[in-house]
Parts: sequence; structure tokens; C-alpha cells
Amino acid sequence: MAIEWSPSYETGEIRIDQQHRNLFDRVNRLERMLEVGEVLDQAEVENLLIFLESYINTHFAYEELCMTLRGCPIARKNKEAHDKLLAFYDDFAQRYAARGKADAAMLRGLHEVLSKWLVGHVCNIDVQLRSRVSAARL
Repeated sequence: MAIEWSPSYETGEIRIDQQHRNLFDRVNRLERMLEVGEVLDQAEVENLLIFLESYINTHFAYEELCMTLRGCPIARKNKEAHDKLLAFYDDFAQRYAARGKADAAMLRGLHEVLSKWLVGHVCNIDVQLRSRVSAARL
């Protein structure tokens, strides 16, 4: 089931919210492709992995900086969650590199983890930045 972006997930930090929407779009695209049985060609898988690696490296660093600079009380929990997803991604990327491809089972596993991430992290942890962003604008 696709996870649709909602304004209630906004952090108030425009760059973070745009990046989150982009992640929602990618995860939902992966889900649609798996549902219809569309075979992901190597280029499609590579694009997804390049996006995820870039997302993890740039988005996480920026979001962590925003939380730290704004004194967000959940900043440490956010960093720990980021580290866990990074470890998962590193493992996935290593398995992908060793096989030279990702089969449907691997991609379903990736989708499951990313979907849970959207619900459990973005929608519960990241949104707590909103009060700090709002307070900074007053």
C-alpha cells in the first residue's frame, strides 16, 4: 500500500520536506513496480541505489545539523535511527555488488524496510523538528 505524502509530515524546513517527498515518491515507485511484476532493469536498480546513497549521505547530514543547531531534544534518537538505516543500506549494497543484481526478494526486503522507515521515522521522529523551526521563526 502506497504511503502518500501528507502536510502533517512536514518539518517546516523546506529542504528537508522536499527530500522527504522525494523519498516517498521513490519508495512508492518501487512498490508499484513490484506489484505489477515489472522487472527492474539494471539501470533502474542502479538509479535507485544511487539515489539512496546520495539521500543517506546528504539528507541525513543536513537533517542532523538542523536538529543540532535548533537544540531539538530528539536529535540523538534521530542520529541513532539514521545509523541503523545506513547499516542496512550498506549491507544491501554489499549483497547487491556481490551478486551483480537484485532479485525480487531483495527488492521486496528493501521496500519493506524503507516503508517502515517512512512511517516510523519520518512521520514520528523528523516531524518533531517542526516545533523548533516554528519557534525560530517567531
